[in-house]
Amino acid sequence: MKKILTISLLVLVLGSQSMKAQNLSSFSLSQLNPYVNAYTEPFAVAMPIGLSGGWAHTAKVHSTLGFDVTFSTSVIMIPSSAGTVKASSINMPNNIQFSDPTADVPTIRGNKDLVQPNISIPLSVGEEGTPNYYTSSIAFPAFKGLGMGLSASAAIQAAVGLPKGTEVIIRFIPNLANTANKLIPDGVDVKMEKTNMWGLGVKHDIKQWIPVLSKVPFLQISGLVGYTKFQTGFSGGALAITPNVLSITNGTLANNTALWDDQKFLMEASSFTGSLLVGASIPVFQPFIGIGFNSGKFESGFYGTYPVVDINSTNGNLEVNKSEKDPLVIENKTTNFNFQAGARIKLGPIVFHYAIAMQKYTMHTFGFAVTLR
Repeated sequence: MKKILTISLLVLVLGSQSMKAQNLSSFSLSQLNPYVNAYTEPFAVAMPIGLSGGWAHTAKVHSTLGFDVTFSTSVIMIPSSAGTVKASSINMPNNIQFSDPTADVPTIRGNKDLVQPNISIPLSVGEEGTPNYYTSSIAFPAFKGLGMGLSASAAIQAAVGLPKGTEVIIRFIPNLANTANKLIPDGVDVKMEKTNMWGLGVKHDIKQWIPVLSKVPFLQISGLVGYTKFQTGFSGGALAITPNVLSITNGTLANNTALWDDQKFLMEASSFTGSLLVGASIPVFQPFIGIGFNSGKFESGFYGTYPVVDINSTNGNLEVNKSEKDPLVIENKTTNFNFQAGARIKLGPIVFHYAIAMQKYTMHTFGFAVTLR
């Protein structure tokens, strides 16, 4: 992130050409919100889909006090069509523009070798044609594509059967930050913030309420709803956006190094999912199909205190006299309807399972479980 955004801001192009009246007199990260939202959208769509995976590997509901402990991994396929977005479709504010307005701008899914256009942020102060009219421009390349064709999510969950054909499912991954931070090499000034996941689901036997079908021994029909939430983040000097990183030494806040110590990049995603499942409970091989939906939310951004860059109206110098809190926070909400198909191989209490969910981004889920009743 430092290389993508902060270091690139060091490229300051000063000029004397006339600027339009709507040019900015200051620059802050919040002005890049439309672009960052477009860049991260493929991941923002994929992550909530991944959190909806792994809730069920059969349409059968546990008998009272029956249980299973399941580990599953979901892999979401991000299509290549999500690799670029037209520059003209990104609603950039206040005369901020791409060097080529017709260009294909890479997203996080984009090819690493795709040439990205520059982003130009013209700055000016004073009235054009007067001695105190100064112009400047901050120019840097758009973010490179990361070739991120996959997104993955994992879950450890336990389910227990209750009376009346109901099953309660919980999933939980404890805070991994302390373990992860021990693996970061010495000299790398990055720290992982709190990283964990939790979820709660309910599964119910619908077949018992349907005349005739309730008598078919091998047929299973159930409904499932589940909610999952995940959070993570990073902080540290390697991600800092400060006047020093921007090589700006002028201004009342330029040397206030302690002011920027609360900077963090945080990410949070959640998913609410529901499914109607139909399956066959037969020895060893137990297939199922289903229809369902997932409604997801993804939020990420730069939290904490960040500098605002101004042009001095007296001499044209770039200065930092102001700061802003939580300048760039994006939010993406999606709803997907899906068709699911899967099966498990049951070898006594040990189960191996696989399922595919076809929706906007196809998801494959696989794993194993220990189950009883």
